Amino acid sequence: MRIGVIGLGVIAPYFLRAIEQDEELKLTAVCDLDRGKLDAVPGEVARFTDHRELLASGLVDGVVVTLPNHLHAPVVTEALTAGVHVCCEKPLTVAGADARELAAVSQRTGSTLFTAFHRRYNSHVQALAAELPDRAEIVRVVARYHERIEEHTGDDHWYLDRDRCGGGCVIDNGPNALDAVRQVVGELTLTDATIGDVRGGVEFYAELALRTADGIPVEVQLDWALPTGETKDITVHLRDGGTLHADMLAGYEGFKSSLDHEYLGIMADFRTAVAAGAGRTDDGPVVVDLVEEAYRIARSKERRLRMSAKDPVEASLVKLLFHWQTDRGMALSPWDTRCVRAGDVHELVTTTDRPQAEGDRVDAVGFLGFAEFHGATVLGKGDQLWLGERLVGVVAGFDECHAPNHYNVLIHTDRLLTAEDLDLRAGDRIVFKEHA
Repeated sequence: MRIGVIGLGVIAPYFLRAIEQDEELKLTAVCDLDRGKLDAVPGEVARFTDHRELLASGLVDGVVVTLPNHLHAPVVTEALTAGVHVCCEKPLTVAGADARELAAVSQRTGSTLFTAFHRRYNSHVQALAAELPDRAEIVRVVARYHERIEEHTGDDHWYLDRDRCGGGCVIDNGPNALDAVRQVVGELTLTDATIGDVRGGVEFYAELALRTADGIPVEVQLDWALPTGETKDITVHLRDGGTLHADMLAGYEGFKSSLDHEYLGIMADFRTAVAAGAGRTDDGPVVVDLVEEAYRIARSKERRLRMSAKDPVEASLVKLLFHWQTDRGMALSPWDTRCVRAGDVHELVTTTDRPQAEGDRVDAVGFLGFAEFHGATVLGKGDQLWLGERLVGVVAGFDECHAPNHYNVLIHTDRLLTAEDLDLRAGDRIVFKEHA
């Protein structure tokens, strides 16, 4: 089969080597806007700066598309419509609707659509899938895909451009991690997603929660900010306390050396898919939908992991209180947060109760005193109260029985504490910090 490669970025060399080593494939054309990259490809191949000219040349039966993510949908559409089979680097598209449209175009034209998920061909992932016990013995699955992104992108700066990449680690590492887990335990449904360490609109960290069709919980951790090196593995936790493990990098000592056997697998599977003809269903749209749903959930959340949304704020104790009660009858406010102005004075109350819903009674309380805030802030559930190096407790909510004069800031503690228990003195400084 005659193959063209559209896009000669950082991942293209792995495809080029795989094509060269496959006796049933022949590289006949390459395309890139950069003439220097075109000239660097060895051998007798046609060189194009316009993918449309390549597709119209009659020189290729199939193409590998390794362009920035936002270009996948239009370029793959043109290739399929031209009757050319397509192997597209993951993710197939940025948007789920575009991925499903490509699948429809493939069905109409009879041209093969194939998404390249290289980790499904990893020798250790395949071995793990082959050795799984009865599914009733599996408690949970954890996949980690951690790296320092700058070590992997070279001159391809589009990875850090949300408009061109579609996001960060979720859309870049996410498809490979999700697909690898799918090869081990089957189809997945996303249940939760949280992103963080956002830089220039691009997330460098994410945690995805999923479930298999038979209810096995799956956690996928994605990290672009590892200080050095990389960690890429899947761990299956078993009911008897044991684990099964696939370290995708084990035995592949050189940087990215594991990729060579994986891309050989991609091109061999692409040949098989083309030979199979109509009726094959590509997995690309399924994973695009998972990624899109992860962003829908995560970007709607107020919280961002590994990021502080506010500065710590100091307050000084202006009046100490030393008593406690077990039948105080405070009521949890409906509000999870309260604005505080610089100079405001509010009462600090510890409690061993665990109020959850609006109106829940708070009876077991210890009184620390009244504190004047040095700066404006927003106090919220989960904020931590510190006295020097000591963590006193965590904000559980508010009681407004004395409003508008002041709030009772409810601090959850393991035991009731008063000013006496903490050896407080008037003028002592305390700090409220956002929980990381």
